[in-house]
Amino acid sequence: MGEEELTRLCHVAGFHEAVYRNGVFSRRRTLLAQADARTTLNHLTTAVPAYVLEVIAEQTELAQHPFAPFQKLPSEQRVCGPMFADSTDLGGADADIIVGGLLVDCKATIRPHTIHRSAVQQLAGYLRLDYDNAYGIDRVGLCLSRQGALITWTVPEFLAALGARVPLPQLRTLLRNHLRQAKHSLPATGPGSLPTASVGPYCTDP
Repeated sequence: MGEEELTRLCHVAGFHEAVYRNGVFSRRRTLLAQADARTTLNHLTTAVPAYVLEVIAEQTELAQHPFAPFQKLPSEQRVCGPMFADSTDLGGADADIIVGGLLVDCKATIRPHTIHRSAVQQLAGYLRLDYDNAYGIDRVGLCLSRQGALITWTVPEFLAALGARVPLPQLRTLLRNHLRQAKHSLPATGPGSLPTASVGPYCTDP
């Protein structure tokens, strides 16, 4: 399979995933808007705009340098879309990438100097969701795909910057207990989403 064909398939799959995650179908800015019973996968992949292929190809090229050190890692240390043992506590939440103990969340922002604090809180939420430390996460980072930048922190640096006042294992226990207590009293949360205050009461705002 060629790079262009793979990009087309991934782009189409993204629209289907959005329907799965959100539970609703929006006709705005989606290739699925004109689909009917006669629409085939080939129809959808052919309809992917040329600019999408160009933008994704550019971001893929930009990612080569920051991710080069991880390419030689064994496959078990390169996990895409990692799920956690208790991801069901958040409707099946999955992170973007974990490579060699580095938890990475990817952002395709065009304004890298104005990353919203929710992006950092989301990263903190994924870190805490690995209750049993199954992935051995010791660093976290944000990949700015349009800029080819990978910004990383050690876990202690990251939590200290967020104002954490207790160790990571305790933060994980607090999150697990909170989510399980609230599970039956709050509306269902969509897969992959995290509470806005994902760092919890033992951290200040970033």
